[in-house]
Amino acid sequence: MSDTHKLMERISAFRTRLEEMPRILPLESSRSVAAAASIRDDRISEPSQLTGRAYRLLSEAKQLVDQQKAITSDSLMIASPESDPLARYHKGTISLTDSAIRLAQTFPTSAEAQLRLCDGFEHLLQVIRHRLGILEHALGTRRTDRSRIEHLANLLVRMHERKPVSSSDFLDLADVLIDDARQGQRLRFLSASLEADGLPYVVAAHAITVGHVLARLVPHDFEWAMKPSLPIVAALVMDVGMLDVPMEVLSKSEPLSVEERRLIERHPHQSAECVRTMMPDTGPLADLIAMHHERLDGSGYGQGLKAEEIPTLPRLLAVADVYAARQTDRPDRPALDSRSALTETLLEAEAGRLDRDYAEYLLNLSFHPLGTVVELTDGRLAVVAATHNSRTNLRASLRPVVAVLANARGEFLPRPEFVDLAASEVGSIVRSVPRSERQEKLGAWYPDLCV
Repeated sequence: MSDTHKLMERISAFRTRLEEMPRILPLESSRSVAAAASIRDDRISEPSQLTGRAYRLLSEAKQLVDQQKAITSDSLMIASPESDPLARYHKGTISLTDSAIRLAQTFPTSAEAQLRLCDGFEHLLQVIRHRLGILEHALGTRRTDRSRIEHLANLLVRMHERKPVSSSDFLDLADVLIDDARQGQRLRFLSASLEADGLPYVVAAHAITVGHVLARLVPHDFEWAMKPSLPIVAALVMDVGMLDVPMEVLSKSEPLSVEERRLIERHPHQSAECVRTMMPDTGPLADLIAMHHERLDGSGYGQGLKAEEIPTLPRLLAVADVYAARQTDRPDRPALDSRSALTETLLEAEAGRLDRDYAEYLLNLSFHPLGTVVELTDGRLAVVAATHNSRTNLRASLRPVVAVLANARGEFLPRPEFVDLAASEVGSIVRSVPRSERQEKLGAWYPDLCV
């Protein structure tokens, strides 16, 4: 961010000079010249005088500089690498502001000439204001996700260390995730780095992602629709036992040894023991958590249960856990796109390992969930704006409403064009666009879709 800070220092220096810059009356004002002279700063020997409109626009520019300074000093932005799309977008916004300020420095003393330059200057400020709005929204979303991960990670560490926790802390977070789903917010698959963040953050990020998935599944089930918090609380605590697994085991990209696999396979039991000890008011939740890696065909681990021996909650947790895990990078494999993740989860259900009914609930998320960036058959880039949720009509699930952002040549459209692929006789989705490609193709215009 060094180049960014240099630009900000140059802009801030001019902002300071603007604070000392007097103004003259706009041409249409009826106030006297004497009144205008009364607001001048006598400390400046030959001040550059400004019309009322120019002064107003420069005041707006100062406010925008303050916004940029706040973004530059934001801890999330400071920690962002140069390759981060938000960091690159912010740097471009500062460069644009620098150009606007340089234009302001060339304002002539003639009122008529100033007013002509003000037209272009005002349009530049509108563009800068729009870009800052995108940055602040994207940083706000990132900050919310990060604070939730940090909060849950701290709770899990306390549980693991056998320090007091309250079940209400997890219920509160579950309610927040339910509210997100009810408001139709985009399903985000969160992740953290073992090396940079540590194991508690990795466990917490996955738990919150599973909670996000469950918050969108339980409304479709008669058993859990009236008590949606319980499955989500279970998701938030079901992997606390993973904190006992050494990081060198979890970071291995090659196949695990028998002993290393046993370390991982012990975590459902360890999670259950932790919940039973630290949250005794949750009743049978601990026993149900111990089963979340069981499989209907007996191929899972924990207690070696199968079929009807596995209650409904562990079955539901297993479906959401598998689906969420497949869309997150792991040391031994990259994340799958949403369509592949859903397809493979449905195939597992078809093979008898996962509960078929719960797996089919995933169709309500669509093969391409809200906010997914996709490529169409003719090469256009689009983002999913709405989905057709159907457990019986898979064609509709594969053909959502999209907002087309760029044409087949990669040229951005003046404004998004909405297309309902289910009602269109031509065109369909070829693939979901991976994050690295999104950053390359969309980062300059839509950085919030690249994170």
